[in-house]
Amino acid sequence: MSVRHLWFSSACATMLFILATFCAASLRAQKCTVLPAQVKLGDTLRISCPAEFISAKLNDRSAKLYLQPNGQRFGLLPISVKDTPGTFPLIISSGDSNESKTLQVVIRKTIFPSQNVTLAPEIEALHSTPEEMALLTHFRDTISETRSWQDPLAGPVSGCMTSPFGVKRLHNGKPTGEYHGGIDQRTPEGEPIRAVAAGTVTFAKQFNVLGNAVGIDHGQGLESMYLHMTRLAVASGATVQRGDILGYAGSTGRSTGPHLHWVLYVNGINVNPAQWIKLQPCTHTAKKR
Repeated sequence: MSVRHLWFSSACATMLFILATFCAASLRAQKCTVLPAQVKLGDTLRISCPAEFISAKLNDRSAKLYLQPNGQRFGLLPISVKDTPGTFPLIISSGDSNESKTLQVVIRKTIFPSQNVTLAPEIEALHSTPEEMALLTHFRDTISETRSWQDPLAGPVSGCMTSPFGVKRLHNGKPTGEYHGGIDQRTPEGEPIRAVAAGTVTFAKQFNVLGNAVGIDHGQGLESMYLHMTRLAVASGATVQRGDILGYAGSTGRSTGPHLHWVLYVNGINVNPAQWIKLQPCTHTAKKR
């Protein structure tokens, strides 16, 4: 074989190798998925990718993708109530910064109604202490690596929904500038409150505003919190399973009557529990809490 033929064969082999490598990388990247592709304010993006992709970023918010038992990566990225609607690139990065994948995500305009809550003066005067605020901030900001939760989550109580996620709150007719960061469910005094998924109890204590409350770390960015209980049935550091009793419904803290107010956090951001668990609104809600 001539030198020219040898050079040509070597060049072809090199080009085929480069092309094959490029195609393989492209096929791997194409396997990344995000659900839902159109998301409401307050909902959660679920991102699945091959193992080499380790993080995702939407605007200025990032989320880690965790290696799962099936060899794939999976992560949750929250959409805040305060985010701007529109179409945005979701950039998914690998450990090698030269390889990334871009998917388009549509954040839909979402209208949240206003809701007035009538509070007695002594209830309205309740405020969180600096120590309580620091504990809650630490709870939201601490993300553990081990996933304890599985879909579907379980409802903490069976009662209908008296107050949905995201409503703009007024107290005694005055705007508070706050929104309802969780969901209220109608729950009789003393009814058991159950964990929506397995996890570790981060705190179980009485707060000024939250009343008797429990916070659970479910791992890989998912946390839940249960408020206003009459008494607690777990302690900080306890390991709980899906459906375990955490306490009993009541009306402690800033509350107008027995009910359960519970919250889901994804990577420190309040998200709508109704995306995770199907809840029925109450047909008659004489009093909002």
